Amino acid sequence: MYYKMAKILTKTKVIRISEQQLNTLQKMKSYNVDVGEFIRQAISEKIKREYKDLLPKPKKEYCPF
Repeated sequence: MYYKMAKILTKTKVIRISEQQLNTLQKMKSYNVDVGEFIRQAISEKIKREYKDLLPKPKKEYCPF
């Protein structure tokens, strides 16, 4: 399982989080929650929820007739 996941997850993105968010993630880790998977799922849910807003909108051409 781990080897398959390592092949899929090849890209990295560095983000900045607040002190409170860091403390929350550390607390989750102490509860044996996979923080990396949690963040990936959160990003995936956010993208699915706002997918239609992320698509470029077609421009309406002005036609006086």
